[in-house]
Amino acid sequence: MYTLDGGPRGGALVTEAARTHEEVIREIGRWGTCDPSVEALPFLLSPRVQAVVRDLQSTYDIRFESVSALHRIAVDKHLSPLLLGITEGRPVTAAELDALAAATRDDPVQSAFSPLGGVDAPHAVARERIHLLKSLWKPFAAWWRSCFTGDHSASAPMTDLWRLYIPFGQWIVREKRERRSGELFMVGFNGSPGAGKTVLTNALAVVLNHLLDAEAEGQAVARSGDDWYLGKRDRDVLRRRGYDPGPPGIPNRALPGTHDLAWLKRNLLEMERSTRQSAIRMGNFDKKADDQPTGADRYFEVRGKVGVFLFDLWFAGAETDVDPGKLREGLRRRVAENLRAWGSVFARMDALWAFDWPPFEQMVWEREAQERLVEQRRGARGMSHEHLRAFMTYMTERSWDWQTTSPIPPDRTITFRAWRDTNHRMIAVQRGGRAS
Repeated sequence: MYTLDGGPRGGALVTEAARTHEEVIREIGRWGTCDPSVEALPFLLSPRVQAVVRDLQSTYDIRFESVSALHRIAVDKHLSPLLLGITEGRPVTAAELDALAAATRDDPVQSAFSPLGGVDAPHAVARERIHLLKSLWKPFAAWWRSCFTGDHSASAPMTDLWRLYIPFGQWIVREKRERRSGELFMVGFNGSPGAGKTVLTNALAVVLNHLLDAEAEGQAVARSGDDWYLGKRDRDVLRRRGYDPGPPGIPNRALPGTHDLAWLKRNLLEMERSTRQSAIRMGNFDKKADDQPTGADRYFEVRGKVGVFLFDLWFAGAETDVDPGKLREGLRRRVAENLRAWGSVFARMDALWAFDWPPFEQMVWEREAQERLVEQRRGARGMSHEHLRAFMTYMTERSWDWQTTSPIPPDRTITFRAWRDTNHRMIAVQRGGRAS
């Protein structure tokens, strides 16, 4: 129900596809056992490999998780030592520069952020990114450590920094300067709960605040729509209108109608008008308390000019021109009614990133992983497994009919469509139907 594409193949095509898949999988395994070499990159970062991994995913092949993990490990093994050497000041050889330049053109992640006409001078692009990597790695690594208290290897974020965050950040800055020079550039991020939207937006903010001229262009701010949830008392009133997950103790937030939309719209206007002297008080919702905080934590305050706003919301960009009258009285009609009010917010977005939506069971598993991270950071879980499943059913099954309303945005509104593995690493990024 939730996937955006994919489907079975038949006849002789299956045999030919299976043969190609086996060849690629064997080659991935071979490079996974070799010593680090730049010679591995043209294959590992090729559209051919990406196509096979994507096909395994879209056809729900049981090999997908193991093959994508093997590919991820192989990429890190061969790319990370080269990038680490760059950050340590080791000169880049001609062969290494050639490989990095080719990847800017061919890698199904990096190439999505190239100008629509393609990369005219890939070696120049690679040299610019080498320069950025040298200056960005330390602050990026420090941010990563501050966000994750678990045992995360340095190589994983380094390859992500090179393949995703730097080129995506460069794309945003380029588009802002062309289309919103001196103004606020807003990027929305759509994806199922647990998809990795918040990590992506906050990592991008680190990169953008290195690329932007803070005085002239302003800073990058990453915030989640969750921060503007209505307080618990206001949401309790909504239970009588259908906003009730069922079992006691489960929060009724998340759906359209449970946000303080007036506050969010006011903050958007304040960001658009912001100057170096501005102080903007944004929402700062406390999920553990399931309420807007009081006292010193009441607001998330942003001081200074805001040039880029990275806004993650699980139904960002959803179609808002819907007819609630097509739905029977109840929660789905209430959601449709309140979804319409988001139209002006979604229309203000200059670009939209959309994660591919996984099946329901994977969403539950990924949301469970979020709860474990909360437990690791704060010492206590937010919801039990049973409550979490009921909450996810409330969010996805009971609130949308997936025809009149859907949290998945239509292709014409999507700038970038992204596919990831079960460890939140990007498999591929492709342009959507939205013109830049």
